[in-house]
Formats: sequence, C-alpha cells, structure tokens
Amino acid sequence: MVKGNNTGLPNHHQAENEKVKETHPASLDSREPHLVFDNFDIDVVIKVLFATILSPFFVIFLPITFLSQTHSTHPAFIISCLWTCLICLVAVWNHIDRVYRSGGTWLFAPEKLRWDEQIVLITGGGSGIGALLAETLAMRNVPVVVLTKDPPKFETENENIYTYICDVSNYKSVEAVAEKVREEVGDPTIIVNNAGVVKGKLLLDLTEEDIVDTFGSNTLAHFWILKAFLPSLLRRNHGHIVTMSSVMGVVGAAQMTDYCASKAALISLNQSLRFELDNRYKTPNIRTTLLLPSFIQSTALFSKTVLPTSKLFNFFCPPLQSHQVVKLIIDNLDSRESAIIRLPFYTNLARIINDCVGVVPSWMRDLIQRVAGADHAMVEYGPRPDAAQRLAMERESKRKEE
Repeated sequence: MVKGNNTGLPNHHQAENEKVKETHPASLDSREPHLVFDNFDIDVVIKVLFATILSPFFVIFLPITFLSQTHSTHPAFIISCLWTCLICLVAVWNHIDRVYRSGGTWLFAPEKLRWDEQIVLITGGGSGIGALLAETLAMRNVPVVVLTKDPPKFETENENIYTYICDVSNYKSVEAVAEKVREEVGDPTIIVNNAGVVKGKLLLDLTEEDIVDTFGSNTLAHFWILKAFLPSLLRRNHGHIVTMSSVMGVVGAAQMTDYCASKAALISLNQSLRFELDNRYKTPNIRTTLLLPSFIQSTALFSKTVLPTSKLFNFFCPPLQSHQVVKLIIDNLDSRESAIIRLPFYTNLARIINDCVGVVPSWMRDLIQRVAGADHAMVEYGPRPDAAQRLAMERESKRKEE
C-alpha cells in the first residue's frame, strides 16, 4: 500500500505550478484576452432553456403575463396555458421518477449524504478521472481507497488517500487486496468502478492478449469488485455503486470493437444489478449510478483521439473534461439518487440512433456517424500499417499485376 500525508496540494501539482512559473513567469499574473463565446455551446443553451422556457417555475407566470395584456380568448393566452400545462406535467412526471429512484417523499428530498461516515473505493484511481475524484474527495477529509494496476504517476501527500497496487482484472488479486482494505481502512460504502483501457485497434489487429485485457479491465473487473465488496453494502442496506460505462457502449464505432462491446456489457450489468438489489436482496437504499460520457479528451486514455475541430462541431459536440465528470459524480453521490448520467447533452442522441431502438433510419445514422468522424477518431492508435491499410495495399498490388 502507498500512503500519503495531509499537507495540502499533491507534489505533482506543486511541481507543475513551479514549472509554469519558471517557463511562463507572467502567466499566473496575466490572462490572454479571449472571446466570451469561446465557451458557448449547445449545453449552455440547454441550461438556459431549462432555467427559463422549460422551467415550470418560469412558465407558470406566462399565462398571468399574457392575461394582463390581452383577454382570456386571445390565442397567445391559450397557447401559454397549454404550454404551461405541458411543462408542469413533464415536471410532475420527472418528480415522480426522482422520488421513486431516491426513496424520498413527495415533498422532501432524501437526506444529504453524510460524507464523514463514508469510505470511497475507486478503481483506476492512479490517473485521469479516478485520480481527480480521489483528490477532490480526500480534500473533503473523506477516506478514499484507490486501486491501481501500476504505481501512481504522481505521489499524493494527502493522508486520506490509501493506494493499493492491484490488477482489478484478476479475481485473486481483488480478493487479496479486499482483505487488506477491510483490515486497514474499513468496508467501503461507495464503490466507483472506473478502471478501463482502450486499444484503438481494428478487430483483425487485436491480439488475444488485447481482447482479454480489454474485457478484464473494462468488464470483468466490475464483477470482481462487486463480489468482494457488495456483501458489506448488503449488510448495511446502504451505499452507492457508480459504474463508468461510455456512450460507445450504446453506439459502436470502427476501431473500437472490443472497447464498445466491453462498455455495452456494463449497461446490462447496471440494470440487472438494480433489479437484484430491489427485488432479491431487498436493499433499495443501495443506489446505483451509470455514467455514459462521450470522449473525455483531458485523460490519457483518449489523448490521441482525432475529432473534427470546426466551431460548429464544437458547438453541438463540446469536448468533455475530467472535472465535469467528477463534479457530476460528486453531485449525484451527494443527492443519494440512482441515476443514469449522459454528458455532454448530445450523447442523449445515442438513445435513438442505436440499432436496438431502430427509430432513426440507417442512412441518417450513418450520416451522423460520418459527420461526427467517429469511425476515424482512433486513426492515431493501433499498428502501422493497420489491417485496413494492408488490405488496401494488397488490392492495389493485385490491380497493378492485372
């Protein structure tokens, strides 16, 4: 186990700050001017809409406003009444769903999570989202157990972070480390299954080891962690399980067959686990959250991903950053609600364009795929030449021979 001490910022943050000061001494005291609309995207528009014209607390005043200016038979007043009724009905529908998921009451939300009573376990916490989540929670004086296959890239000095070297794709390794965690820290009350790998190879370029590693880290690890730590949650009838899947588990893409399949399995795992907790174990107070994010460009996992860079694409498909995911995870844990989190907003489109639903015609689905550049996003990964390039060269060679 690698242990830290609580002395403030981690070493790597201090080193990065010192490096910035050395190479750009004025960078901390000045800011380059930038356009306000640089951060303007569809998600901002959606937030504004849900705070105004789609908010029941806003639209309820529309009929009153129109009535004060017109008469009760005016089309504007009638339309505003119909719109207000529709928005309020949707709000009530969502409220019922939220109450059902969270186990709250009609008027009161469930009690906020008591962080001082929690122990959080995070797999894949040596870097990326897992590391950022661990540091953020540790700053709140929450004990955080980090399971990582390789030693952390940066040493932390926070005493609330307990790091264990463990290959979570191996059941025996998980069993062994689970005993240590229980003895040295305690039984985790929150499990964040975050570990994952991506190969970025065409199917014919994937080796047996690649496929085993992908499903071991991305899928089987979730089973091993749950088998080791779920019993303590069941005994308490309290806890939260966060499953990190991906929008790629809903819609596929070229050069990601193993990744997409491994993430798709987690969607079924989360749903089936929810049914087991509610109907067989009779433990509805154990919450489950499924995350379906798009490419997270600020992590090393997708650092070489190639996506369109046009302003129009970035407006409708804004890049996703680690801190956005971490904030939503913490907010969800704090609210003690079972949920499915899709982000950014455009990932909701995956709900209707996947083959299982089949609402969108094939030509439109393929057009969306082409515009998004999904089938060429992983061109920087894999061998050179890859299977497709080798086939093209073989065809060209045969053509010349003929």
